Amino acid sequence: IFEQWLRRHRPMLEVYPAANAPIGHNRENYMVPFIPLYRNGEFFKSSRELGYDYEYLQEPATDSLQEFLTPYLQQARQIWGWLVGAAVVGGIVTAVLTGLVLACRKRKRGTSSEIQPLLIESEDYNNITYQSN
Repeated sequence: IFEQWLRRHRPMLEVYPAANAPIGHNRENYMVPFIPLYRNGEFFKSSRELGYDYEYLQEPATDSLQEFLTPYLQQARQIWGWLVGAAVVGGIVTAVLTGLVLACRKRKRGTSSEIQPLLIESEDYNNITYQSN
C-alpha cells in the first residue's frame, strides 16, 4: 500500500521534516527498534530506486500513440452522427436567434419619433417642432 502511495504522489525527500518533529521522527533520525537501522528519510524511496519492482504495480507500456487513441476513436465513430446533428441544429438555432435580434434592433431604430439629428439643414429648420409626445 505504501509503495502504491509513493508511486501515486511521488513525494520529495524535503517533505519529511528535517527538524522540529517529535523525537525520532526527523528525516535523519534512525527508526528504532528496527534492525538494521534505517533513517526515516530512506523510506521515501520507491522499490524501483532500490532495484526491484512489484509485478502487480507495473504500469502497462503503451507502444504507440495509435494504441492509446484507438478506444477513443471507436467511441467517437459511434457518436459521430449525433455530434454532427447537434452541430447543425446549434448552427440553425444560432442563425435564427441572430436574425431575430437584428430584426428587433432594426425595427426599434426605425419606429422612434424622438430621434432627431443634431445638425439640421436650413430648409428643414422651419418644419421642426420641439414638442414631445
